[in-house]
Amino acid sequence: MDWYWIVLICFGALALIALAVGYLTFRYAFVADRRVIGKIFRDREKDPAPLVRMRFATKAYMDALEREDWTQTASDGTKLAAWFFPHGGTNKVAVICHGWRSLPWWDFGRAFDIVYTAGPAVVAGCQGAQGDSEGRYMTYGAKESGDLLGWIERLCDRFGGDVRIAIMGVSMGGATVLCATGRELPDEVKCAVSDCSFTSAEDMFRTASRGGLIVARRIAEILRQLFAHVRYADASPIDAVKRSKTPTLFVHGAADDFIPPSMMSELYDACAAPEKAKWLSPGALHAEAAMTNPDEYAEAVLPFLAKHL
Repeated sequence: MDWYWIVLICFGALALIALAVGYLTFRYAFVADRRVIGKIFRDREKDPAPLVRMRFATKAYMDALEREDWTQTASDGTKLAAWFFPHGGTNKVAVICHGWRSLPWWDFGRAFDIVYTAGPAVVAGCQGAQGDSEGRYMTYGAKESGDLLGWIERLCDRFGGDVRIAIMGVSMGGATVLCATGRELPDEVKCAVSDCSFTSAEDMFRTASRGGLIVARRIAEILRQLFAHVRYADASPIDAVKRSKTPTLFVHGAADDFIPPSMMSELYDACAAPEKAKWLSPGALHAEAAMTNPDEYAEAVLPFLAKHL
């Protein structure tokens, strides 16, 4: 066989491998299968780890509360779901956003009962393509921040101009909140709390792959634009916070080995909000700030919410 045929075969094989890895990256990172996610949580029910049990205790706590089932239709026509937990006659409401392949009770854990016990009502939305919400693609805050605005509008319709809203998110939910602060928010939104957000979707994927699989990442980006109709640049919290007018508290686990704490510092430094603060949860891994240090979390978050709500 001539040498150039060997080169072409090798090149073709490498191209096919890159395409396959890019497609699998796209499927894993951006496509949500609610049945698969549901099985993951059913399997976790048997996990004896203390922080897992803490999350399931939060689920039981939420299940026992009075709540209303809410829906909205997203801009792409999908039906989204949320739970509204009223708290007496209060007009103060925290809207919470969970992260990637997750659910509100899992990502917020102790944070939910810390915040709810302090007095606000809570709206816990299921991000698109997860939980009880329809959809197929996760967009890392690009479309989810628009969906968050839908829940805010629902609250404004319910309470009128009397409502005072805090928007809170963990991981991809934190990015959703920060992306929303870069939009025009109604005056009823008084503050934001972002826990372990990434600076941008592209930075996160670069960090997660430790700089490798560049071609696969680019292929996944092309597929994302074709099917989900968003770009990495559309999910850029660090660009959004430069336009922010919303008082913002940044939270991060000091031992987070998935989204590095340095990203919180970058977001904080870039934030143009009239008031901003930050808190590192000692020893906490990704999305575990409140569960690792619940008392310290309450000391950092509750006064910030009380001041603005």
